[in-house]
Amino acid sequence: MLSQKRTVLVLVAAVALLAPGQARAPTVQRAVGEDGDDREPPMVTETDPKYKIPDNFLIGAGSASYQSEGAWDKDGKGESVFDHYYHIAKVPTNMTGDIACNSYERYEEDIKLAAEMGLNSYRFSIAWTRIFPNGDINNKNDKGVQHYHNVIKAIKAHNMKPVVTIYHFDHPQALEDKFQGWMSDQMIQSFADFADFLFSEYGKEVEYWLTLNEPNMHCIMVYNGGLGPNIPKDQETAQNVYKCIHNEILAHAAAYRLYDKKYRKDQGGRVGMGALTFFARPNSTKWDDILAAERANLFEMGLIMHPLVFGDYPDVVKETLTRAGKLDHLPTFTDAQKKDIAGAFDFFGVNAYFGMTVADPNKGGESNVPGIAGGKGPRKDNNVTIVAIGDNKEPQYAGSTDVFGMINAWILRDMALWVKARFGPGVALFIAENGLGSFTEKSKDDWESRAVYHSAYLRELMRAVNEDGVNYIGYSAWAFLDDFEWSSGYTRYFGLVHVDYEHGTLDRTLKRSHYFFKRMMKDRSVPLVLPSSPADTSSATGPAIAMPSALAVVLAAAISLLSHDSS
Repeated sequence: MLSQKRTVLVLVAAVALLAPGQARAPTVQRAVGEDGDDREPPMVTETDPKYKIPDNFLIGAGSASYQSEGAWDKDGKGESVFDHYYHIAKVPTNMTGDIACNSYERYEEDIKLAAEMGLNSYRFSIAWTRIFPNGDINNKNDKGVQHYHNVIKAIKAHNMKPVVTIYHFDHPQALEDKFQGWMSDQMIQSFADFADFLFSEYGKEVEYWLTLNEPNMHCIMVYNGGLGPNIPKDQETAQNVYKCIHNEILAHAAAYRLYDKKYRKDQGGRVGMGALTFFARPNSTKWDDILAAERANLFEMGLIMHPLVFGDYPDVVKETLTRAGKLDHLPTFTDAQKKDIAGAFDFFGVNAYFGMTVADPNKGGESNVPGIAGGKGPRKDNNVTIVAIGDNKEPQYAGSTDVFGMINAWILRDMALWVKARFGPGVALFIAENGLGSFTEKSKDDWESRAVYHSAYLRELMRAVNEDGVNYIGYSAWAFLDDFEWSSGYTRYFGLVHVDYEHGTLDRTLKRSHYFFKRMMKDRSVPLVLPSSPADTSSATGPAIAMPSALAVVLAAAISLLSHDSS
């Protein structure tokens, strides 16, 4: 059973949320110029220590190989599953990642722009098929290997730290054809071999590794969301979603243990795994709703974190599936695997965009927001009702109801406090993705949207660090460039940098929000950026919360921990 000491720590963390912070009056600095001017827009210089950025904290922006590199068959690169899929799929106007942002050829320009913004880290992923075109470790592509040496060298030459994602969804199509990719246990060894090579080849120059990007999204996207490369419809099952997640956890652990054994002593790097969260808070202070939020979070990021901390899936997940007659959906770890996966992380990379408000479904039932929870797998099995996405208010961005246009900055604090309470105060978190994605933004002037967004989120993150003692180690905005966004193609804009797709030049232009990052990195404190409309200021200063949601979520973790043996 859970130790009394940990229980007390959890409850103390909950009570601490009630203590108000003392704010200081910030100094206002106004830049000369109107919107559209190329001078720094007005923002509030922050002197309150709770918004101070720790000395070793990483702040950067991210990219992914398929979404930004292009050059899909150049210099010996093989066909990935998404090369294959998008050549036959019907996304908007038959868009593909064949050319994308052409970062393969323009990476030096991109890295220089990141440095100009003052960023101190740069996240990118390595295309498996540039290194091993058909997945065969005996068939190495030297041009691909050299390319990533060049990328890492350029990043470090601009005094930034590379944050390298080993796998961002795009494994070789040859492995899909050979044994169905993540449906096969063989994929675990294939991934470990790939990771082994990368550690050996680049490890002396890379301190931060993310093994796999958000398996709990990737596996749902492929086996439930209609983005399955060459996946027959009859394979889009709940069992396959869980099996994919299961094998990716084992693959991560294999790579982590391999790094421990062969490379950690000489290289001294840190190896983490990614997880997505649509972090849930309860609809009320009723215990049934509080426990519903706990269930939602354990069926989401808990599916990744809990096994890597404690060595198995959460008891809450198993019991919920058992009551629904679905326990056979969830694979089991052997005793040897449990031992291997427990503690197999140095940090967790968390992808966080927006949150949810959830309630207990009373008589049982399933989630009722199809865009987030429909289909098959964990989001359908969690036995909660999603009351709202976001803050139950109009989104801040352009009146859009699109979830990626909402500002839910509270999630970076609430989620981190939940992790601290449930998994321990020493668990390190790295926000690997966070950003605003718009279908309507074609202007380079994104100050009223993206600058407001990142200011709100980063201020909440720094409060979690400086007031709550959360072990956040970094933040990577998504995305550095306007890139290829899966089923949205090039119609959704996440980038801090505009890419000229309209005229086909792919020329880069720093959007106006870059001034926010530049000022923040110079001052080492997160400035306050307010939208011009007074009605919108609550989104920037922090959402209006009708109840102490973070307290409720932490108490839910305490109750759950007291009720289950998580050791």
